[in-house]
Amino acid sequence: MKETKVGASDYLALGLYAFAGFGLEVVLSMLLPMIVGVKGSEYTLVHHCIHWTLTCLLWGSMALFLIRLSKKKYAFDIMRLNDVPDSKRWLLAVVVSLIAIIVTTVAWGGFKPVQEYKGIVTFIFQNIYYLFEAALILLTIAFGQKFGETLFKKGSLPYGGIFLALTWGLIHILLQGTMTGVYAVFMSLLYGLVYILLQKNIRYSYMMIALVFIL
Repeated sequence: MKETKVGASDYLALGLYAFAGFGLEVVLSMLLPMIVGVKGSEYTLVHHCIHWTLTCLLWGSMALFLIRLSKKKYAFDIMRLNDVPDSKRWLLAVVVSLIAIIVTTVAWGGFKPVQEYKGIVTFIFQNIYYLFEAALILLTIAFGQKFGETLFKKGSLPYGGIFLALTWGLIHILLQGTMTGVYAVFMSLLYGLVYILLQKNIRYSYMMIALVFIL
């Protein structure tokens, strides 16, 4: 049996699947009000917690599916630990992350966790939700990076950040307006830089991107 060659289009598909994973929340947002019999605008704390929990389950399932698919079908083990970043790369990653946190603080009119704090229960559930969203963000970056490297044969550019900006970033313009979209595009590029600076090491990158995303 002839072995199928893995090409750039395969990694593009994985990246688009990861991006499509965000859409699962949109589907849930349409179905859940009909199930619980309450409009989304009238959700109580319990309804919001149910929404966040179900979204996390959907996003987590999608992330696990893509991680296994990429390893089994395309021999791309995204969980494989690459070289540990040296001190210079860590320093640059921290600087980029601080820039991202500063931009977020300005955009939110204050420190984000403080600005959106509405009680301890909401804080816990919402931040768990952010952790799962950060996982899909990172997968979109990782597959987008692999797509760019395979297509252009150069590994030094943040293709993953650009890919995230053109998908997750731009969709915010349609869903939440121009300013939010521009912010999301800019943050996407910074996330992509962090991934590159940390040697495309998925575990270090996830910790850094998740922290920045929450803050």
